[in-house]
Amino acid sequence: MDAPTYPFKPIHSIQALALALGESERLLERLAIRADRMYRHVPQEKKGKKRDTYDAHEPLKRVQRKLVDRVLSKAIFPAYLHGGIRDLKLPRSIHSNATVHAGARYVILQDIRNFYPSVLKSQVDGLFRGLFGFGASVAALLSSICTRDGSAPQGASTSGYIANLIFWDVEPKIVQDFLARGFHYSRFADDITISCSREPSSNELSGIVSTITGMLAAKGCHQKRAKLHMRVRGQGIKTDDATYQPLTVTGLSVFNSTPSLTKLERKRIRSAVRELEVMGESMPGWAVLEPMYHRAMGRVGRLLACGHQDGEVLKARLNVVKRSCQAPLLERFQQAIDTEGVVE
Repeated sequence: MDAPTYPFKPIHSIQALALALGESERLLERLAIRADRMYRHVPQEKKGKKRDTYDAHEPLKRVQRKLVDRVLSKAIFPAYLHGGIRDLKLPRSIHSNATVHAGARYVILQDIRNFYPSVLKSQVDGLFRGLFGFGASVAALLSSICTRDGSAPQGASTSGYIANLIFWDVEPKIVQDFLARGFHYSRFADDITISCSREPSSNELSGIVSTITGMLAAKGCHQKRAKLHMRVRGQGIKTDDATYQPLTVTGLSVFNSTPSLTKLERKRIRSAVRELEVMGESMPGWAVLEPMYHRAMGRVGRLLACGHQDGEVLKARLNVVKRSCQAPLLERFQQAIDTEGVVE
């Protein structure tokens, strides 16, 4: 059965944890007490909806990154998980997630409501004790370091790995049962997709939904009913403005043999790149353009993940804008260094 595992020796004491992370016991214990107050609120907006994300302050951020590098990323992740996982042997991305369902005739999309706030400190503690086999004191300390006000903060470097692993003890058996019945399963963070080459019966559909509902409930999570879609090849999804858009899995069309971006999305990506170029010509300053650059580059990254020929071309165009806008900043910085050198 394909399931998460931790192939290294468990950490049973705070002293051993401190050695593993290269930090002092005193610092780790202090961070565990103060972690709730060591975040900066960074509100984000996606498709017109606001999302609360958080950026950890130092030294909490440093310790979280070490925890990712030296512990969390060392777990072996099953093939059905695809979001934010470092895996050179089996690279994970939106493309690998969609590939699981390429050529499917029937697709079921499910979404976890308020996923990160639903991942509670007690569940994180259980993850470190159960999957990693860590001692109770170590698990308690790490669950404090990895949570904010009792849940996993979206934006923290540890949260993505915890979100991938949180169903470690219930998800593998469900996936195995689905595969035995001819269904393919994948999860990209809070997006769950199940597909098959035939149209399932109504009893099978209700069974799938109730099974996923039970899996989520086991960890205190819930489905987002508005994001529950069951579609046959060719059917679209009705949007808020009463139009229909093609069904996609993590943004990619899966009803052909190879996942790909829709023609409309490719057009939107090209438009985003052109918009940045036009704004760059008016020289509003890199501070203004940087957020737009990162959003556009993220969208271009989807083309790159699919191996689309436009990906490298658009990436190069974005970087031309970046260099041209940063050049005045670098020039002023060099002038400041030269001036300081003259003064000395």
